[in-house]
Amino acid sequence: MKYIEIDTKGEAYKFNCFFNAQIKRELFPQNNRKKLSKDEISNLIKQAEELDAKVVFFSAKTDSNNTSSLSSLKPSVINCLKHKDSCFISQYGIVYPCVGLPLPLGDIRLESLKKIVRDSEIIENLQNHELRIKGPCRECDDFQNCFGCRGRTFALTGDYLGSDPLCPKNQNHLDKITYLPMDTKDLIPQKSAMRVVTSLLKVGERRALVESTLSNKCPFIKKDGSLEEVVYMEIMAQSAACMNGFEKYDTGDPDFSGFLIGGQKINIYHKTYNGDKLLIDVHKSAKFGNFGILTATIKNENDLIAEGEIKIYHTN
Repeated sequence: MKYIEIDTKGEAYKFNCFFNAQIKRELFPQNNRKKLSKDEISNLIKQAEELDAKVVFFSAKTDSNNTSSLSSLKPSVINCLKHKDSCFISQYGIVYPCVGLPLPLGDIRLESLKKIVRDSEIIENLQNHELRIKGPCRECDDFQNCFGCRGRTFALTGDYLGSDPLCPKNQNHLDKITYLPMDTKDLIPQKSAMRVVTSLLKVGERRALVESTLSNKCPFIKKDGSLEEVVYMEIMAQSAACMNGFEKYDTGDPDFSGFLIGGQKINIYHKTYNGDKLLIDVHKSAKFGNFGILTATIKNENDLIAEGEIKIYHTN
């Protein structure tokens, strides 16, 4: 990291013009949080120095209507590579790739800045954009030095690794741009009968939200219409595979191979039935080489159906 941007006045919330107020509230967690104190800011400066980074205090330029100067979403080329060497910290201590890309990476009140930056898969993917950006941007002559605006791409597609839909060079290739939600058939190797997750809804820092809609064609539905309990761990594993498939989709690296090694602390609280819509929140809690440990929860509306921890091995 060369630069650490710190927002001490809350200007970033106004500056981020790509999202409406409701989405901003969801992506910029600030309820019941105190602003950074002078001591916390001083400590952040010391942490930035340990990363050999310069601190920049954020100040947004607004017009007479208090509107950000970047409020226009007209197609334009934005040659922005800030994610290569900087990150942004809100006045509440939440770390983001930049002010325009509100995907929380971590909380400096819970972890050191060094650990957040070092462990961030979002930052790793953006710094290696030549390997991770999907779609028509990959075929552009400027791809090594440009990957469009990640903020507006995320705002318009839900995919921070997608191609920029507003770049003029992509206007004849919009049908090749990926959008979330995505059908899981393009992300995991399981065929229709064995595929127990249906859509990838959202992605975040080592986290994904996946949907599973059970149908009567599912071979794991029992005579009473309920789902066999052993399948809950498979739902968690396929949700984890969606994250891996999402990063590799349309990048020239189609290897989805991996194995579910086992699980522990798998707790099942309620039954689910044919037609139920399940939401799976899966999070990578640790990684050791090709081995990964993930925690997952499965909910049916507001009811917690199951939760647990699974272990995965990736062949690549």
